Amino acid sequence: MGQRQYNKGRDDVMTEQSADVVHHAHKRTIAIIPAYNEAENLPHVLADLARYAPELDVVVIDDSSWDETATVAAQKIDGLILCPLDFGDERSAAKVAERLRVPVLLYATKEPSVPPGPSLARVSDSYCGNLSMASALYRRRIPFHFAGIFFPDEPAFLAQVDTFARAVAVVKGLRGARIGQVGVRPPTFETVGYDEAAMARKFGQNVIYTNLADIVDRARALPADAPEVVAVMNDVRASVPQITVAEDYLLNAAKLEVALVEFWQTNHLSAMAMQCWPSVQRMMGLSLCALYGRLTERRMLTACETDVLGALAMLVNYQAALGETLPHFVDWTIQHRENPNWLLAWHCGNAPISLAHNREQVALRSRRDMLGELPVAPGDPMAGLYQFPIHPGPVTFCRLAEYDGEWKMLIAEGEIIPPQETMAGTWAWVQVSDHARLYRTLVEEGFIHHASMIHGQQSEALQQACKFLDIAPVVVE
Repeated sequence: MGQRQYNKGRDDVMTEQSADVVHHAHKRTIAIIPAYNEAENLPHVLADLARYAPELDVVVIDDSSWDETATVAAQKIDGLILCPLDFGDERSAAKVAERLRVPVLLYATKEPSVPPGPSLARVSDSYCGNLSMASALYRRRIPFHFAGIFFPDEPAFLAQVDTFARAVAVVKGLRGARIGQVGVRPPTFETVGYDEAAMARKFGQNVIYTNLADIVDRARALPADAPEVVAVMNDVRASVPQITVAEDYLLNAAKLEVALVEFWQTNHLSAMAMQCWPSVQRMMGLSLCALYGRLTERRMLTACETDVLGALAMLVNYQAALGETLPHFVDWTIQHRENPNWLLAWHCGNAPISLAHNREQVALRSRRDMLGELPVAPGDPMAGLYQFPIHPGPVTFCRLAEYDGEWKMLIAEGEIIPPQETMAGTWAWVQVSDHARLYRTLVEEGFIHHASMIHGQQSEALQQACKFLDIAPVVVE
């Protein structure tokens, strides 16, 4: 986008600036709109952006306006960036933050060149005014992140905005989220228990329940030639190079996928957790692992073993990635036998295919035959597991926990090692800097054996999100 001048007639003229931020998957652009007393013009600008550039992420920076700019902006605002371009107006800035109740990023500008002639060698006075603005936020107990002192077009500032945007996305994703729960937890898995009332109090979330039997009944009622069922079966055949399960699995899994998609869409879900075993094996004659991978591939994030807080962790990772890559719901499985700082991040076969190290080696197997060497057996309740390693690269682990109304988030980073062996399920060896410290943290902080893992380095963004949400970050560097 080109530049448009706002606030004509002011000495400190502000312009709209675009920040192109390059991510691993594709480019996203943040439109940063400074606004001072623009209540009349701002609706037209936002409408034009929505109409002509809907792909933009829009950030409005209110420069202490005394009109209704903040009220107008609040209709579209998920995060607030504050900067005194001169000494500023601390009270107005704090009142804007009070009214919006969204995450706040604060920064000060560097001093422009000194004009000729006698002066106090200062132009903007932002350095001084920023302290007043920060104290106004602090005394009101409004959480904020201080980015630093920058000119707005500096790459370092744009990187700060990018991290802030990811933190804002996490906050937006968790607040008011609708989490689907299909079935009940495994009988002995006390670890995946959760407090629905605590979720409602903290995040305003709702858990939407359905019985596994109702989903199965809906799946069974679908005709084998229903277009949506046929489409799923065709997509499975086209996307998986090695299939060593019978046709009855493909049909039943397709019906079940259609029923679960209906449940998701009808209830406008944000993430979902589902009962994996043992009932569905008896009721439908299949395993669900690959189906979870397909749902997550379709941006319907699905956690195993009815782990609702695990589904929330997947949502956190996905939001911090701005939807550009997908999480893998994993077990902390074993420590490597020879490399003490390697751990196995694994699950039975539930990763999205887009995470595969080599798409040509993706297989759809039965648990009884993960090498694909036995004759295909119809009616096999163990059929339905993906088999492939996850592609190498930096990753971030996330896990939410709640005890006695207090929330905390595990945040740890590592790097997936290129695979050198064949295993069952979907998996990765992950190298961390200090496995002993990480594992001790899991044990002593009460984190369970499930986590969400996603490609990318999200630690800074997740820590910011914790600050805005009043969650205790448990960071393992």
